[in-house]
Amino acid sequence: MADRQPIFTRKQGTGLLLFLAFIVVMRVFIHFLPAPEAADTPVGDTLATVAVQCDTVVLRLFDPNTADSLTLRSVGLKPWQIRNLLHYREKGGRFRKPDDFRRLYGLTDSAYQALRPYIAIDTMPFFLERQERILRDSLRRDSIRQRYNERHDSIERAYQARRDSLVKAGVIHLKKDTVIELNTADTSDLQYIRGIGSYTARQIVRYREQLGGYYSPDQLREIERLDHTNWDSVMPHLTADALLIRRINVQTASVERLTHHPYISFTQAKAVYETRRRKIRLTGMEDLCPSVFTHEEAAKISPYLDFTPPPKDGRRQEVR
Repeated sequence: MADRQPIFTRKQGTGLLLFLAFIVVMRVFIHFLPAPEAADTPVGDTLATVAVQCDTVVLRLFDPNTADSLTLRSVGLKPWQIRNLLHYREKGGRFRKPDDFRRLYGLTDSAYQALRPYIAIDTMPFFLERQERILRDSLRRDSIRQRYNERHDSIERAYQARRDSLVKAGVIHLKKDTVIELNTADTSDLQYIRGIGSYTARQIVRYREQLGGYYSPDQLREIERLDHTNWDSVMPHLTADALLIRRINVQTASVERLTHHPYISFTQAKAVYETRRRKIRLTGMEDLCPSVFTHEEAAKISPYLDFTPPPKDGRRQEVR
């Protein structure tokens, strides 16, 4: 019987043994290779690790505007809910009151009710923001009002200068014997008098509406933001009929109605109401002076008060 031929040659057998030895060495090297550092772990794996570490729910006070992921996970929130909350805060969203936390996507009503007693939101940042906004709006309104007043004053000065030039040139003549009644004149009538322009005329009419009428031309000096230096030449051309004043019935007027008058403060209006309630009916200024008004104040306000008793038709007195 002939001899069998070998399957591998000597060189092939040596190469196969070396290959098997290399595989064994690599398996041993991979087995003893150290695990990767925690810093190389993806964000998703980090949240999963946090979830494993915080399986026990511990309810405690937390602020959803500042709490970190570990705190949120410890109170029972799911990792995907924590991601939604952090994303909401990154976009500028904030929770102003505990009920706003109900908007968190995926949060059930039962879970919210369980967390509601532990939600503690710091309201100081919102208070400071609101005060800053109020101050900013106030400054903007003051700036607009200042520009408006400056523009009107410049127009008034230009109009007055033009009017004075026409008077000097003889185009406009002031009738020295003309007298205007303040309670019936309109703005065009008032501008007929030298020294009163459109702005001044509007202020005179506006203050007349607030008072209810003038009983003396000297009351024009009470108007603020008007130049009263040259009014001595204007006063002889003005008169006021006190019979045209709209009076306030003290027997029925409410506190709000009394306060609308420039001469009566809220404290005085309330005192008038309380005095009327105690005395049932007021007969004159002696019932209000000096307990409510001083003698000087009474002299100013008396032309505007009416103490006529209300009609006896069973109607109740007007209250606040």
